[in-house]
Amino acid sequence: MEVVWASDEVEYGQRLHQLEQACVDYSGFINYVKDTWLTPHRHRFVGAWINRVLHLGNTTTNRASFQKSFYEVEHAHVSPFYGYLRGSVSRAALRRIAEELLRIDYVGTNRQICGCTLRTSYGLPCACELGRYRLGGIPIPIDVVHVHWRKLTMEVELEVGEDDGTEVDMTSAMDELWRRFRSLYVIGKRALKSRVCELAYPTMTTLCPPPEKIKTKGGLKKKGKKPADYDVYRDPSYHEYVDKASQSSQRQSQSSQRQSQPSQTSKKIKLSKKQPQFILQFPNHIRSYIEDVVNVESDGNCGFRVIASLHGYGEDGWPMVRRELGLELIDKDKSTLYDKLFSNRLSVVRESLMIESFGSQPPEKWMSLPDMGYLMANRYNVVLVCLGNPCMTFFPMTSSHSPNVSIYCIGFVNRNHWVPVNMKEGFPLPPVTLDWKKFRSHIATTWML
Repeated sequence: MEVVWASDEVEYGQRLHQLEQACVDYSGFINYVKDTWLTPHRHRFVGAWINRVLHLGNTTTNRASFQKSFYEVEHAHVSPFYGYLRGSVSRAALRRIAEELLRIDYVGTNRQICGCTLRTSYGLPCACELGRYRLGGIPIPIDVVHVHWRKLTMEVELEVGEDDGTEVDMTSAMDELWRRFRSLYVIGKRALKSRVCELAYPTMTTLCPPPEKIKTKGGLKKKGKKPADYDVYRDPSYHEYVDKASQSSQRQSQSSQRQSQPSQTSKKIKLSKKQPQFILQFPNHIRSYIEDVVNVESDGNCGFRVIASLHGYGEDGWPMVRRELGLELIDKDKSTLYDKLFSNRLSVVRESLMIESFGSQPPEKWMSLPDMGYLMANRYNVVLVCLGNPCMTFFPMTSSHSPNVSIYCIGFVNRNHWVPVNMKEGFPLPPVTLDWKKFRSHIATTWML
């Protein structure tokens, strides 16, 4: 098999030589393999030759679960980097792309190192191509995926002019669906709506775990003995329900009283689990509000990694944060604001968001506050809280207060590293920056009320 999977002719020659050395005492066998299979047919099944043509991975004719693969989303593909592909490309293609993404760290955007096998043989973006998208923070375009991975069936498509629209017309089906929905009672309407939602929102589910573990076994182990709190012979009577609820509420009340008076020891143990090497670098009055500090990779992109993680992109979504902040900076509706806010530093801020390669970034490419703080608060419409020296709060400058606004709390540690900080509810906000008060719009004053 090692001969069959050789990636090029040089490797094929080396592996064939190794096979000949291993089978030196079986000349009849090695002659049969070479004369019957390798010499006349190697271009049909040896990797060094088949990877030169577009075969789309078709080594089997089994297509049974192809349609199902469009609608099931795996955890690895939740990243916004796959945003244009989810629901439109089969999982088999997404898995190959995810595996190819792992090569970006050493391939970068170099075509020679990449080899572009995935593009040539499977019609999917290869490592160097993915590297260019990721470097620019651009989601993978749907057009770079071969149509083979976007088809629900392998049936022959209609000739041009033969399609009269009736095959894909859903008007009658939707009318019938509405007619049936209106004719049902409430329970039937809920059931039908649930089934429609499964098709419309395939990544969501209405299922939830049970509130507590249900005892499924309760048979008598010994004569005259039965499991506690479980009766297999009858349903509990009403007064038994009341007594059990009363006892449960008493236990909860006693537990809450104990929790409301924690000892000094419990505080120290709890603090010892929170990476004190980071927590001790924050001001004293804020430490008791910190629940946890999570570290991220320190490569010059740590600040953007933190924001990507807090925004739901995942830590590896940092190139998209760079790109989105760059788009925010050139937004026509806010150009006047940023011209006043950054003045002659506008080009410097823009250049700091643009990178040319992966790996560690120089200090001029690091995330710096307060410049990036204004951009992030405005772009994502969040309240950004920075814990460091000094501590600062950034409100959106062009929108009014929202009661459901998200608060992104970040910390600056070791004088060169950003980390996400999870805070308890009701923690005191640091002072707002002076430039926010100076350049914010009129409707943004509601954030201070």
